[in-house]
Amino acid sequence: MRVLYVTYNGLTEPLGERQVLPYVIGLAARGWEYTVLSFEKEETAGVESMARVRRRLSERGIRWHPLRYHRRPTLPATAYDGLRGMIEGLTADRRVDLIHARSTVPATIARSLALLRRAPWIFDVRGLVAREYADAGHWPPNGWLFRLTERVERTLLRAADGLVFLTDRIRRDLSEKGLVPTDRPTAVIPCAVDTTVFKPQAAERRRIRADLGLGDSPVLVYSGSLGSWYRFEEMLDFFLVARQRIPGLRFLVVTLNPEIAAKAVLARRLESDVTVVRVEAGDVPAYLSAADVGICFLGESASKAASSPTKYGEYLASGLPVVTNRWTGDAATLDAEAPWLLIDGFEQAEYSQTASRLDALLADPLRTRDASRALAARGFGLEGALERYDALYRRVVGRASRANTTPRQR
Repeated sequence: MRVLYVTYNGLTEPLGERQVLPYVIGLAARGWEYTVLSFEKEETAGVESMARVRRRLSERGIRWHPLRYHRRPTLPATAYDGLRGMIEGLTADRRVDLIHARSTVPATIARSLALLRRAPWIFDVRGLVAREYADAGHWPPNGWLFRLTERVERTLLRAADGLVFLTDRIRRDLSEKGLVPTDRPTAVIPCAVDTTVFKPQAAERRRIRADLGLGDSPVLVYSGSLGSWYRFEEMLDFFLVARQRIPGLRFLVVTLNPEIAAKAVLARRLESDVTVVRVEAGDVPAYLSAADVGICFLGESASKAASSPTKYGEYLASGLPVVTNRWTGDAATLDAEAPWLLIDGFEQAEYSQTASRLDALLADPLRTRDASRALAARGFGLEGALERYDALYRRVVGRASRANTTPRQR
């Protein structure tokens, strides 16, 4: 069966490298034949990175059609990318049995291609764009861009032959609003992690700690992007409270946006306690090995019901317990898990209580590491994600085949 996979995240981006490539490569190993259509950003699509990705894909017989991503002006640029993606999708492969669209813009491409190429399609909902942009302050709530995008998303949800959600919470919410047809195949697949890549590495732990001057100090780590809905100031607040409970605690920030973190650290005069480093995606597993606990705070907003931060699984697979917000995605459902520490609000009392629990976990590092790894495999493992994608693919293709392979006219 031939799959056309459309993603607006480039395969040369950290997110594409850690959240698209492993899925496509893993499913190709299960017999699905892929053509990938991606939109690559100029800042990541260098000669070396493009060659590296192309090599990884070609080794597994995966065809790749990279297109340039256009950023501004917002609406014309996105419309142009959509048109270019549709043209490329019509000519990329002679036969297509299934179209997999990762996020909203690819879904608009996939819906048109599905009708033109007479193939079923899956909308992989990575988040609700209209709500996310409004919550992040990029669009005014109820402005025309918000209303237009929300209307398009609702149409796509009802039109897709199959749906993937990152959280059960958002699937329930949308189903209750009548936006997910009851007869539609769906799957909940959180952002997964390859536990053979993200894992404790003793040699790397020693090397990086020596390079950064961390010594034997306990280390809190944040890994990933900063800005928008990520609440770095509150993470610093938690660190200040936690280090009163955990002597010698250090904070390591691993990011491609070091200027944001460095500015906040300098303003608080925490340069001696917080280390900020710019790290490429391939080096993140090693840096996480140097830490003892991972943190991720996001603002409380409606769009976060759909969120499954990639870093959750990466922290856990690296043997780290996680400190996060109860309101993010399905985080609250893991409350009973020992290495999963939740806060109910950005308040000192919450920070203090969580720091006490964290102190107890750090007192038994081997047990905590094993519990974290077990939770990663059980809740965020790549193999489990591949099984659910494979099962959904088969259901969607099977339904289309029974309907004479002709998508419904909607």
